[in-house]
Amino acid sequence: MRYHSHVIVSLCIGAAAAAYTALPFTASYTAGVVIGSLLPDIDEPKSYVGRRSFGMANKVKEAFGHRGMTHSLVVWGVIAAIVLFESSSSFSFGFVLGYLFHILEDFLSVQGVPLLWPLQTKRYKLPLYRTGNFVEKLLFYSSFALLVYIGNEHQLFYEWMKSLSFDR
Repeated sequence: MRYHSHVIVSLCIGAAAAAYTALPFTASYTAGVVIGSLLPDIDEPKSYVGRRSFGMANKVKEAFGHRGMTHSLVVWGVIAAIVLFESSSSFSFGFVLGYLFHILEDFLSVQGVPLLWPLQTKRYKLPLYRTGNFVEKLLFYSSFALLVYIGNEHQLFYEWMKSLSFDR
């Protein structure tokens, strides 16, 4: 999945999570979702985040390959535990969720993901799309429309704008 698709699909899922739970749909939360939705691709130097990683993506890909360690639920669990232990901020929750959403989105690709790495290297998948194809574009546009609908229906954009207020 391309970076813009990861961002929009993750924001859509994150908005739905905020609409139906106590998670606050704040600027901090959405920034966490966006960053978390991009970070797993630090293992691909040509990815959006990889091109901005000051060479770190080359090292991660060399050591673990693309869609390797960074796309594992085991590694996600370790990262989530560390991040949430250090901070229970809305950014932290958004980051942890965005990272998880990225893994789940790539699970739907024909390439799949090694969900249980390092316990096993088998790639799991529910092959719904190939990166850049019509189905990914359909996911992008339908997620964008659903994000706007959920945001409007549950007044999430109002909550988001309120979170930017500096006169508290």
